[in-house]
Amino acid sequence: MSVVLHIERLVLDESLLGSEHAGAVRAAIERELKQRLAQPGMVEALLGLGHVDAMPAVALPAPTQQREGLAPRIARAVQHGLSPSSTGGKHG
Repeated sequence: MSVVLHIERLVLDESLLGSEHAGAVRAAIERELKQRLAQPGMVEALLGLGHVDAMPAVALPAPTQQREGLAPRIARAVQHGLSPSSTGGKHG
């Protein structure tokens, strides 16, 4: 099974980047999402979710570690946004 996740638009305040470069953050988000979407139970959750045309804006979660980068936090927010409870069970 394959999962296609297309992020058309991701808006970040430049101050969030700090010393990180946008291209590096983009690549890190891709890596983080691949790891998160490969976790046990995610396939079943996504199958139950179906096609989603859009997700509501999500607040960026606080860092869980002192030096946690931006990409893991964004990936965590996307993963949360893809959970069936946060989408209200709406299928596109």
